[in-house]
Amino acid sequence: MKFARIEMLFLIWSVPLLFLIFMFGMKKRMKILKAFSSQKGLKSTVPDISTGRRWLKAGLMLACLCFICIAMSGPQYGYKWQETEQKGIDIIIALDCSKSMLANDISPTRLDRAKRKIYDLLTILEGDRAGLVAFAGTAFLQCPLTLDYEAFNIFLNTLTPDFLPVGGTDISGAVAAAVAGFDQKTNSEKAVILITDGENTGKEDPIEAAKKAMESDVKLFCIGVGSEGGVPVPDEKGGFKKDETGKIIVTRLDEETLKKMAVMTGGTYVRSVSGDMDLDVIYKKEIRGKMEQSTLASGRKQVWEDRYQWVLIFAVIALLAEIFLPSIKKTAPILILAFLLISPYPVQAGPMQEGLEAYNKGEYETALKLFIDAQLDDPENPGILYNIGNTYYKMGNYESAAQNFKQALKTEDKNLKHKSLYNLGNTNFQNQEYEEAIKNYDEALKIAPDDIQAKENIEFVKKVMEQKKQEQKQCSNDNKDKKEDKEQDKQEQDKSQEQKDGSQEDKKENQPGEQKDQKEQQEYGNEMSEEEKKKQQQQQQQQQQADKDQEKNEEKQAQQAENSQENPDREGEKKQAERMLNRLKDQPGRAMIPVYQEQKVEKDW
Repeated sequence: MKFARIEMLFLIWSVPLLFLIFMFGMKKRMKILKAFSSQKGLKSTVPDISTGRRWLKAGLMLACLCFICIAMSGPQYGYKWQETEQKGIDIIIALDCSKSMLANDISPTRLDRAKRKIYDLLTILEGDRAGLVAFAGTAFLQCPLTLDYEAFNIFLNTLTPDFLPVGGTDISGAVAAAVAGFDQKTNSEKAVILITDGENTGKEDPIEAAKKAMESDVKLFCIGVGSEGGVPVPDEKGGFKKDETGKIIVTRLDEETLKKMAVMTGGTYVRSVSGDMDLDVIYKKEIRGKMEQSTLASGRKQVWEDRYQWVLIFAVIALLAEIFLPSIKKTAPILILAFLLISPYPVQAGPMQEGLEAYNKGEYETALKLFIDAQLDDPENPGILYNIGNTYYKMGNYESAAQNFKQALKTEDKNLKHKSLYNLGNTNFQNQEYEEAIKNYDEALKIAPDDIQAKENIEFVKKVMEQKKQEQKQCSNDNKDKKEDKEQDKQEQDKSQEQKDGSQEDKKENQPGEQKDQKEQQEYGNEMSEEEKKKQQQQQQQQQQADKDQEKNEEKQAQQAENSQENPDREGEKKQAERMLNRLKDQPGRAMIPVYQEQKVEKDW
């Protein structure tokens, strides 16, 4: 015996969950009955009460649920052997991905229209294996023969002219790559659908490639895309491609060569001008209609018999028994009225209860409004103040939260007081009042010495205080060093200025043997002092500007040094992330392309 969907057996966990719900309901019912009347009164008021029948009905419901879960898992018992055989034809599609396939004479482009037609062909394949060859100036097998058409579509979707390393249209290379992609050990018939829009730019003759395909029993079905007159080749930068002389390059379809290749191998040729490539007609009439199908895979398959009906019958029987089995021997209208009218713990849906529900849902603004409404009815209730403080804390209003927690401390309830002290300590920490936070945690520990979280919070706050002190010391030391450096620079500047002033005064003094009047000397001295003052002011301004620039550079260097010291791991992570992103830029199938060196191609369209 086995299960087709064994993961569905996890639903059996719902059976014990439902059992707990039934048990809770039974106990709740007995509490309500005892609150309604005494044991003797119940015997006289509700004489036909039967707890055993209710448990029997609950057991039937649990059995029904268990059988349904087993039936959904798909039990299977017994099997038979069935002969299987898969027949089909091997088909390889060779698609031209040259730059001329980007011409928009066929909407949206020739290449896009060819891809869409290939998608449509895959939907009508009847168990045939399909492969894909991409070619331009060179050709390679993009997707080997497979029955997984989804994987084929992934490889087909990645093909663009930029996907191939060499430009041009190597038709002979495409035919050779397609022939090499077939499994020569199988006896199945082989077909190649060649889709191209240009003339051959390869070194080998396409006719010779067709002869080799004929020798390998491969039929070529050629599809020419485009008009006989040709169209200009679009350029990646815009406009059209031009040759060395400046003329616009026009690509033309070589229909004669394609016809000879198709006739030589026993295939057909189709020209597509409007975008209809008749792939469905070629497949149904020429490939499926004329080519013989061979067995691709055969063997015996073990087919298990489904037996879920057996288990489902037991589930239906248990459900019907639960429905028609009465829970009491007779009706009891008085008991029904008791359930409806009497409850030992009446639940009143007020602002307090609604506020707690909103708080649990994360709707803090709504919860705050409801708590405040409840506070209007009972202003001095510590429990309401505690809830308001918690709501303010969640909203980030730590000052209001601290005020409400302090008011809640007036309660005589030790548990509520302990919670208020603990939350007040958290609020003090958020306000960076570390000493007050430690005091409140200590008070909370006096009430509840086993509070591990309060102890851990005290250690954490002490560590934070030590870190803050160390940071302040470092800042003060850095400021002192900067001040000392500035004072030294000023002293050196004053010395240099004094030397300049002394040299200027020496120049002003008269030489020996020269005599001047006092008035002339005073006038000369005044004129020189004004000029020197202007020069000195200019020098001082330049010196001050240089000092400011130097201070800015020093601050920038200090910040860069701190950032480099604090965040070396982040820079390493960024570099690693950049490497990972660069590595993931590859497109699907890119790894299958062989390595090519740079080549000069005369015709790269």
